[in-house]
Amino acid sequence: MKIFNVEGKKGEKTFGYIDMFEYPHGTTEKLPICIIEGFEEGPAFLLTGNIHGDELHGLVTLQEIIQEIDPSKVKGTVIIIPSLNPAGLLVLKRSPFYTRADPNRLWPDPKPKKEPKLKYVDHYDENLDSDKHPNIQEIFYTKFAQILPEVDYFIDLHCHAIRSLPFSYLDRVYYDEKKEGEKEKSEELYQKTRDLVEAYGLTLVLEGPPKHYFDEKLQRSTTGSFVNKFRKPGFTVELGATGFVDIDIVKIAKKGVWNVLKHTGMIEGEPIKIDTIPVLNDTLWREIIIRSSSSGYFIPLVKCGEMIDKGSPLFEIRDIFGNIKETIIAVERGTILGMWDDIRCYPNSELAVYLIENTIDVVLPWEYEKKDEEDKKNKKD
Repeated sequence: MKIFNVEGKKGEKTFGYIDMFEYPHGTTEKLPICIIEGFEEGPAFLLTGNIHGDELHGLVTLQEIIQEIDPSKVKGTVIIIPSLNPAGLLVLKRSPFYTRADPNRLWPDPKPKKEPKLKYVDHYDENLDSDKHPNIQEIFYTKFAQILPEVDYFIDLHCHAIRSLPFSYLDRVYYDEKKEGEKEKSEELYQKTRDLVEAYGLTLVLEGPPKHYFDEKLQRSTTGSFVNKFRKPGFTVELGATGFVDIDIVKIAKKGVWNVLKHTGMIEGEPIKIDTIPVLNDTLWREIIIRSSSSGYFIPLVKCGEMIDKGSPLFEIRDIFGNIKETIIAVERGTILGMWDDIRCYPNSELAVYLIENTIDVVLPWEYEKKDEEDKKNKKD
């Protein structure tokens, strides 16, 4: 397989760099890539990490996979990009130093555009529209996405928070309800993607419901774009803390990568059970936010991954002398996925991400808003 200027060879690991863009001083930003091509034909699997420059576990996991994988035992091609954001890695920041944009919201947008009907149009409207003038990183990611139709599977490795449980995000799948058979195809794609996520072996968490998903532009994340635009199975893995490397988390992440390569038939062997951390695979989870209603210092009363009944205490908010000002209880049965690395809080401060059972459809039309029945009737009239 050839990816821009880097061409793999049968039975070998090929290392190279893809030119991203030119800096003002004349040097070129380059994307590191390793192509591992087996002797036998098979799928193409893309593995990426470090799209947020301070999220390091994916980077180290992929370094170790590169060193350990044997091309002679691979069926197909494994493409590994240890850092999708080399400039962010240099400064250990979420975004690169040349733009403030979140690099994981700059991938091709699969959501159909709804152009407003305007009574007045200014010929400078397009000039003022930032979406019509992408930054240099978005231009490169759009270019890089040209290879995605040749990719069969995609996993992007991230980090979540210091006290978070490693887990995998599964995107909802959207479809055009005006096209016959699209819902059924989307249901099939969702199931293939879910099978891949479950094979990885971590707790499965569904990405947010439609309004939140689109407000956060998650359809323009790496795997959100891959699933919903390129219609292939892909997902995001969240691996604990940012800013440093915990080798035990790397070991967990590597087990998951080997598991999906086995699941897709690209390497042989039995799956490796992840048993060193809680894996909550008894249901399909979604996230909500736990917030405080007063100022003070929040103290956790439970651990991440511990199953909690509705009405059980989660946190105490204490004043400076230790007096309890507020006890926050679980609104539903679930578990803490991750807590923020702070003790201070104010009214409406986000304290933690909490998992509850998902009740929202996993396959949805792009036009997900409820339509008013009276409007429908008026259109018919």
